[in-house]
Amino acid sequence: MKNTKLVAILVLQAIMVMGILAHVNADYFPKCCNNCRSFSGVDVCDDAHPQCPKGCSACRVVTPSPHKTFRCADMKSTVDGTCGGPCKKH
Repeated sequence: MKNTKLVAILVLQAIMVMGILAHVNADYFPKCCNNCRSFSGVDVCDDAHPQCPKGCSACRVVTPSPHKTFRCADMKSTVDGTCGGPCKKH
């Protein structure tokens, strides 16, 4: 009986953590991404941008010099582990 309760508590806690991750950084996520990481039901796009993307809540500097580039560290929850398609280059 103790093992069943422990497993139930751990499962509920994992669901709660995933829900928090899905809502904390859900403001910005690009429609396309060339460098996508997916882990534990969360997608992160590692594409570098010349400016911090509008709507990004967790912007990080990737390269400080000679030209400063930024990466948005916002995440989104995923069910199938796909970030969407790669960005088209014209």
